Amino acid sequence: MSVRRPFIAGPTPAQFWLQECSSAFRLLIATSWLAPDSWRAHQEDAIRQAVAGGPDWQEYLALVDRHRTPALSWAALTRTPGINVPAAVRGELQRRDRACRLAALHRTTALAEVIRNFNRAEIPVIPLKGPLLSLELYGDTGIRQSWDLDVLVTEEDYPRATKRLEDMGWRTIESDRFLSFLTPQQSAAVWQHAHHVGYVHPRNGFLELHWSILSHQPEQTAGCWARSVHSTWSGATFRRMDSIDQTLYLCEHGSEHAWFRAKWLGDLARLYAIEYVDWNAADARTRAAIQERPLLLALRLLNEVYALPLPFYDSEPIANLPPLLIRHTTRRLQRFKETAMVPSFSFLWKKLCEIRFDRALRPHKTWRQSLREATYRADDFALVRLPDKFFWAYAPLRPFLWIVRVLRRFSPHLGDSKQPSA
Repeated sequence: MSVRRPFIAGPTPAQFWLQECSSAFRLLIATSWLAPDSWRAHQEDAIRQAVAGGPDWQEYLALVDRHRTPALSWAALTRTPGINVPAAVRGELQRRDRACRLAALHRTTALAEVIRNFNRAEIPVIPLKGPLLSLELYGDTGIRQSWDLDVLVTEEDYPRATKRLEDMGWRTIESDRFLSFLTPQQSAAVWQHAHHVGYVHPRNGFLELHWSILSHQPEQTAGCWARSVHSTWSGATFRRMDSIDQTLYLCEHGSEHAWFRAKWLGDLARLYAIEYVDWNAADARTRAAIQERPLLLALRLLNEVYALPLPFYDSEPIANLPPLLIRHTTRRLQRFKETAMVPSFSFLWKKLCEIRFDRALRPHKTWRQSLREATYRADDFALVRLPDKFFWAYAPLRPFLWIVRVLRRFSPHLGDSKQPSA
């Protein structure tokens, strides 16, 4: 295990942006994870400082909802002595905590059923995030709020997995139903650019069936399978990613979404505090794959957001990350809006910023690759059905299809059923 650099009390120069945020936001950050005993005093001090600033409690409740930390925030507040939380706010947090835990129990049961069903068909499966990550990090399946279930199967097993899900009553969400009617070239494009298909169940909510780890290349997903270990839980057998792959997956997932939810950073803060991974070994694996920046960005954010010391003796690569990465993620963390926007200059500027962020995060990509990924959507093939001999025409049509997709999202009577946000 790598040795930490000494912790210095008080905000580092990099944390000045956080000190300028509202007391409610700083309290949200302080309660977006649950520190183990070794770091509990550190977390409780941050909570007391934020409460002493006189937070707007309604703003705090809204932030808890937006960042999806109801049970975590309630647990962190209730165990911190010497703070005064208004009775009405305590009641609201208790209600949110109960709802979070009830939903987690329901999803945990649904996940166990899916895994056991796959076991009967001898389909290997890796659960991603969700209740099992909550159990692994906190020893409690109900403390992390999960909106849906995510499971990974191999490309070879994907057709059988879809059949098993359908037999259990799961149905592809409306926006993904066209995937059953793709031409060979369209199908190949989906496998290249996408990494999951969404399902919905009348009782069990949403599930995403993955065949790839986010934007990783096939060989990297294969590496996750090769390094995974057999585990059992609730009468089900599954594969669990090794500690480094799990950490890198969480870093990749958070970075893909520009870390707009504090609960993702809270997972990494907990992972850091329980000494879950050897950070130097994780860094070596990312450098071998030329994908080190998501990990370095995550560590930089842990330092700036939670005042956790950097785990490397050589912190220069973290300190020298492009400023764009820090600006974009801290702004999204503070001010992300989930409402759709109509095509406009501001919307186009936002998309351009996202492409620039992706280029800074993954500098090995070309602008052409980034633009193609930003404009590509599998549901282009549902909007316009072209035979394979005219497949080339999707490229020039992409800007127009993108506008149609945005309009359909903005206008409920035009859009399809939505998937849950990340």
